[in-house]
Amino acid sequence: MKKLIFMLVAMLMVLAGCSNSDESTSTTSEEKSETNVVRIGWGNAGFPSPFTFSNSGPGGFLRNTFLFDTLTWKDDTGVIPWLASSWEISKDNLEYTFKLEKGVTFHDGEPLTADDVVFSYNYFKEHTFQWNSDMTKIDSAEKISDTEVKITLTEAYVPFVTEIAGILPIIPEHIWSKVDQPLEYQEDAALVGSGPYTLDSYDSATGNYKLLENENYFKGEVKVPEIQYIASENNILALQNKVIDGAMTTKYTEVQQLEQLGYDVLKSEPTGSAVRVVFNMNDEQLADKNLRQAIAYALDRASIAEKLTGTSDILVGNAGVIPLDSPWYNENVKQYDYNVEKANEMLDALGYKKNADGIRDGLNLSLTVSGTSQEGELMQSMLKEVGIELDLNTIDSATFATVMSEGNFDMTITGHIGLSGDPDFLRTWFSGNASNAWAGKAVFENEEFTNLANLQLTQANEEERGATIDAMQDILAEELPTLVLYHRPFYYVYDSSVYDNYFNTYGGIADGIPLTDNKAAYVDYK
Repeated sequence: MKKLIFMLVAMLMVLAGCSNSDESTSTTSEEKSETNVVRIGWGNAGFPSPFTFSNSGPGGFLRNTFLFDTLTWKDDTGVIPWLASSWEISKDNLEYTFKLEKGVTFHDGEPLTADDVVFSYNYFKEHTFQWNSDMTKIDSAEKISDTEVKITLTEAYVPFVTEIAGILPIIPEHIWSKVDQPLEYQEDAALVGSGPYTLDSYDSATGNYKLLENENYFKGEVKVPEIQYIASENNILALQNKVIDGAMTTKYTEVQQLEQLGYDVLKSEPTGSAVRVVFNMNDEQLADKNLRQAIAYALDRASIAEKLTGTSDILVGNAGVIPLDSPWYNENVKQYDYNVEKANEMLDALGYKKNADGIRDGLNLSLTVSGTSQEGELMQSMLKEVGIELDLNTIDSATFATVMSEGNFDMTITGHIGLSGDPDFLRTWFSGNASNAWAGKAVFENEEFTNLANLQLTQANEEERGATIDAMQDILAEELPTLVLYHRPFYYVYDSSVYDNYFNTYGGIADGIPLTDNKAAYVDYK
């Protein structure tokens, strides 16, 4: 029933087309905020041009969305019109005709028209946008009038409205038509968009950003004149010291501590994140799914989750990957409850016998982790209980991203987002096309899974598509190319006296980002 409600809402939406100031007060969606500045804790995400921000996490993309607009967007209700006031979809799901808002201008005062939309789609076919947007799906973009554009796809791609139209920024033709090397272009003009904010300053050394309101924003009045993103080694301490007004954490103990100090908390719903083990399917030993399954049974994932997050109210990982609180979750999918006896039986059957020291001879596995990993240490201890001696290989984050992309590991632990939105992420992850560097590039070579992954892209009937997504989860649960340890919620902890208009985006921002950095939270667009 939950899945059906989500589908109906989504379909209806598609068819519908700071330093603390003494003057700061609580805000509501009905009135303009008296808050002058909101300061948010976040790390360096690079120069926020569409071609140069960092894709190691969503920070760079989210900064970019404050400067640039897309045809569609999302809020707490789901998909909503943005640059496009409405759209129509052809019966074969190949043509999308968008009517654009009138009177939209770029930050430099130049009008945004259909020419800019057509140019953007063509330019991004030649020059890759930094976030997930598969431009091979685009056949052509055609101007119908100054305020109407038709985009034709190469093949049916049901998630187009959210996964491309809701992600790809519209850039000004009068600037980018003169740029042949966008990766090298970091002039002020590279940040001219139509978004609710302009970039006043970016310190590449500290990772600090200052964004100022676009006073001529077409969508509505911008509620907060200035937003700062401030890099901090310890966001919790920075909150306590009033250096920032809000920050994310995944640790419930920190949430409790700050709630006692009067801070408000917004928990991501649905969870939208995963901490997971990625198996190298090309490894001679791990190529056997029975070994991967034995490892799954040997891990007390509920205990790992509780120890790492500080609360037992955590979703143990779905063997089919999609979070249990997602409307796309397959309730009948195979799971691996903690069972040491079962793990031992399977390892024995595989021929890995224990020696006098209780270690299984001939089973040599390593786990690559980025920095200190408590999950890795707990896994090492638990696997030793069934006779598996696991070597921990600790490397820095930059090297880890390279290792993930090259597949040079036995097992890794990675934690990342992207599970809140359209379930097509299952296809992009396991075909090696994930834009998030932390999702990795490992390819799951399974013909049946690949066929289902391609089929669901063409299924406009939501019930039929849901059945296909269920079948994909069944295959993932049986084959276990990855094992989700737990689904990690994010908590946004903030001072509501500074600003209090945050919300959970329905289906996650863009392609399922379960954070509160939604530009719509700062715009009076309703």
